[in-house]
Amino acid sequence: MLLPLLLATTPTTFGIQIYTQSLTPPESLPLGGYTERGDKIGEPGQDLFSRAVIISQNNQQVAIVAFEGLTVPESLHREVQRRLDIPVFLVATHTHSAPDTQMLNERMTLRIPGIASFKRQWLDWYALRIAGGISKAQQSPKHYNNLTYAGVLTPLARSRRPFESVSSHLISIKPIISVFGAHATALEADNLKTHGDWPGEFMRLTGNLMLPGAIGNASPNFDQAQGEQKAKGIAEQLNYYRNASSPGSSVGTGLAFATEPILLDPVRPHPDFARDMKVNDALAQIAVSKFAPTKSKLTVATIGRVALIGVPGEPTEDVAQHLRATAEHAGYYGIVVSHCNGWIGYILDREDYARGGYEATLSFHGPGTAERLNESAKRLFAKLSSSAKAAYSTQK
Repeated sequence: MLLPLLLATTPTTFGIQIYTQSLTPPESLPLGGYTERGDKIGEPGQDLFSRAVIISQNNQQVAIVAFEGLTVPESLHREVQRRLDIPVFLVATHTHSAPDTQMLNERMTLRIPGIASFKRQWLDWYALRIAGGISKAQQSPKHYNNLTYAGVLTPLARSRRPFESVSSHLISIKPIISVFGAHATALEADNLKTHGDWPGEFMRLTGNLMLPGAIGNASPNFDQAQGEQKAKGIAEQLNYYRNASSPGSSVGTGLAFATEPILLDPVRPHPDFARDMKVNDALAQIAVSKFAPTKSKLTVATIGRVALIGVPGEPTEDVAQHLRATAEHAGYYGIVVSHCNGWIGYILDREDYARGGYEATLSFHGPGTAERLNESAKRLFAKLSSSAKAAYSTQK
């Protein structure tokens, strides 16, 4: 799917509409992210929400949405998108203290201890609430802004896998979006209360969307506090760096939304999966088939010369570097966003996949997944580049 890139010289401003939708379920549900919680039910805590930002220019609109949840099952994105007439860039903040989004995954019909199974009522409830928030954003007053982008180096992320690099850059599309790559795990498995973790605290503090960057091997680097105070501390530090960064460069003009299939290899468990899960090979194959889709897609939203690269999973920083290079080759400043419009698991390069470990066991399509992802990105950016050139040629 490719919506045309618009390169009109005027206006240079973008229309912005924002709405925050409550996303606290009417009853207590199991929380997602830590299987060691077992079948314990979550407890009332911080109210959860989804936050929609609609960006528009000329006749094009894109809804960028961050919701407080663990992942975005493909079935959730589908159910949200079919209720709307605007393309949706739907992102989970990856908090481990919100209801388990496997309840929204229509493939998850296998009972696995510590992981919730599919419940149609909750898929419908979440889809209606998120789509409703986007509709309310469309009806809200439109404000016009000259958007800029800026990056600043922080000390707030560290790698949790050996031999892998990590980015500690906080990237902002001012004044509406921030992106940072670290897991939302300030609150640990002993917490049973709902909470947005540090991304939620950042959004509450700043009013910005907080989108997860390349989080596949990254944890927050903040040891001064624990639990809720740690989440608040990370948010406050990120806001400090955000405010201290330069005003940024203009994003330019033009708006586009595009998707491209990822030609995934067949679903198969990592060699360590059966051993770590203490199951036989046949059961391991059945289990990963419930987690992993056979089809997926890469999503890109371009705002001027900035490209939000929406990955349906959790890429490591080494994988993200290749995606950014592909965007740069096409003339864009690429910002990699995890957990967008789907979830195929962790995405590691071949050498990292071979090293095994927790993240590798949750990589479901074999050692070539990162290569399949970058092939998709090359095809997509080639289309965007051709579209941009055609639009420019028409205007001359």
